[in-house]
Amino acid sequence: MLKYLLRRLLIEKMKNKIAFWSICSIVLIVFILGLFYDLSFAKIIYDKNNGFAKFMAAIGETPAYGGLAFIGGGFVVQALRKTDIKWKIVLFLFAFACLATGILLSTRAIKSHNSFDIEDKWYIALPIALLLDGGCFIGGFFLTKNSKNPEILRVLIFMLLTIITILLTVTVLKRVWGRPRYRWLSNNNKLDYYQNWWNIGFNKEEFIKLGVDSDEFKSCPSGHTSSAACALLLAYLPQFNDKLKGKEYLFLLCGALWAGIVGFTRHILGAHFLTDTSFAYLIAIISLMLYHYLFFVFHKKEKKSLIQNN
Repeated sequence: MLKYLLRRLLIEKMKNKIAFWSICSIVLIVFILGLFYDLSFAKIIYDKNNGFAKFMAAIGETPAYGGLAFIGGGFVVQALRKTDIKWKIVLFLFAFACLATGILLSTRAIKSHNSFDIEDKWYIALPIALLLDGGCFIGGFFLTKNSKNPEILRVLIFMLLTIITILLTVTVLKRVWGRPRYRWLSNNNKLDYYQNWWNIGFNKEEFIKLGVDSDEFKSCPSGHTSSAACALLLAYLPQFNDKLKGKEYLFLLCGALWAGIVGFTRHILGAHFLTDTSFAYLIAIISLMLYHYLFFVFHKKEKKSLIQNN
């Protein structure tokens, strides 16, 4: 029996590794292809009126923003379990901050000109954001409440830091890169201003002075794709429920597929090039790998070392 369980565990770990490294390989291949075919691919696929692409632009970032709400729900459970009043207050504050930030960012994404272009209609975007993030909050609450994992708070903090790192990294790099979006280049007959991925920095000030929206120079990396790639964190749902154990690779593939679809639709709208979306995807993958090592691999080694020393 023990031999069977060990063999099954080994097979499951192999499936997880194969799925993860397959995703990494595909994203890297797309990035390399983009270095050569960014502009030509954008010319072929561009369709600024594509309804499905606009819909995905509105909800595509839910894994990041809804993920924050999910973590907020988990923090509420942890706060209720704590007896120390200081910890209760801290966790409740974090829970509120996560939920409020998720709803705010979702609302902004839905009404943005990058999606439905209803920036003056917050009363339409807000209910949708409340529905999406509210559902994620409730899901996080009940999954955490019913979890038997004694280190579930570690998982929640891991997820939070991963999402925050991805969002902040992409936000900063967008400003540094300053790459013009294909839609601006195409719609204004300025294809001569096309920038290769490695040409960091663009003299956008002269165009901004002429009234061009600064957002048109935030092509690289793709914020939508990096936020969508937070769906890779679905692979950690089995940490909340033992019944999901062994299905990590399926959750991982679902998350990868979501990010891939979102990235593809960003190309359709001319918002990004292949290198923009694949680069953003790689940022998400690297961030996840870094925190996974710190929170789980390194922690396990450290814990094992302490036990042996004692």
